[in-house]
Amino acid sequence: MPFIQCDLEVGLSDEEKLVLVKKMTDVTHNAIGSAYEHINVVLREHPTANLGEAGQPGRGLISRRNAERAKAGPRRVA
Repeated sequence: MPFIQCDLEVGLSDEEKLVLVKKMTDVTHNAIGSAYEHINVVLREHPTANLGEAGQPGRGLISRRNAERAKAGPRRVA
């Protein structure tokens, strides 16, 4: 029974989290053959100030992306 923990920066929408869990489940199923109903995924969110990448603290990739989206205004759906 695989148990996957994913630590990430706060800021993904609920829809993005659902997609992430689905993709992680699919990859695990395809890689090791576990049944979907036996694969568990837990997302643990952390504030940007608590994260670092390549020796640089507070990179804020998700929060920066969200700020750029906010500046661009509402997205239009065709």
